[in-house]
Amino acid sequence: MTLISVLIGFAVDRLLTQLHEHRQYRNFLNYADWFRARLSGPGLDHFGGVLAVLLPAWILLWLLQSWIDDWLFGLVGLLFSIAVFVYCLGPRDLAMDVDTWCEVCDSLHPALRLCAAEQLLGTPDELPPDVEDSARGVTAAVLVQANERLFGVLFWFVLLGPLGAVMWRSSSLLARHYRYDGEFGLAAGWLFGLLAWLPARLLALGYALSGHFDAALEGWREVHRQHPAGGEGSENVLAETGMGALGLGEEAFTRNCREPVQSAMRLVWRSLVIWVVVLALMTLVGWAG
Repeated sequence: MTLISVLIGFAVDRLLTQLHEHRQYRNFLNYADWFRARLSGPGLDHFGGVLAVLLPAWILLWLLQSWIDDWLFGLVGLLFSIAVFVYCLGPRDLAMDVDTWCEVCDSLHPALRLCAAEQLLGTPDELPPDVEDSARGVTAAVLVQANERLFGVLFWFVLLGPLGAVMWRSSSLLARHYRYDGEFGLAAGWLFGLLAWLPARLLALGYALSGHFDAALEGWREVHRQHPAGGEGSENVLAETGMGALGLGEEAFTRNCREPVQSAMRLVWRSLVIWVVVLALMTLVGWAG
């Protein structure tokens, strides 16, 4: 059922792009703000508070998943799994953001490039003014965002079903929303970094297998020589391994600002295909056994 849910979920996400606008998480963030405003204290300003916010949602989802899983010979459970998987992707469509950047990257108006890059970089002040440097930064951002928007959801969904997808998305939202909120924000970021550690490295391995393996491996080694830690370490692994796998020289960023970003997106799709094929083979082995 997991393989079927993943295949249908990705197909729905790509074909019914109008569904993307319904990925609204404001209610969850309002709930988190309400909780933080009413329940605070020494034990809730750290990791305990993060778990106190997240665990009720996780438990409710797990109970609902267990309750409806076998309805109508599993059909309701399958539809529920697909719906949760699609809802937890993104929230923005990575390929559409890449297309938007490619449309405006040659623009003489820096504000257009800044707006398009913001959807990938997260904050506008991270975009260098130079077109070449901005293309390099956006390319790295695509390689990093692929984990948060796509592969992380896939990994935890395969591992824990709908609960895993919700764990990934809710912890990501909490980490982004409270990143400047003192100890609570640090704890939320630590939890998301913990969940991101393994999928980030599996995706980096996918980059290496679907690109220039030796250069990707050297990028991975270089990052680990710098002793990366937490979520930033995972992002560095994805960026450096992916850039190595692309095998692009400096001239690629000066010749055409679109080419490296589009190449990064193609690398992401190839890596996802590799891991979906691995999932399919594991499923077939399970059926055969």
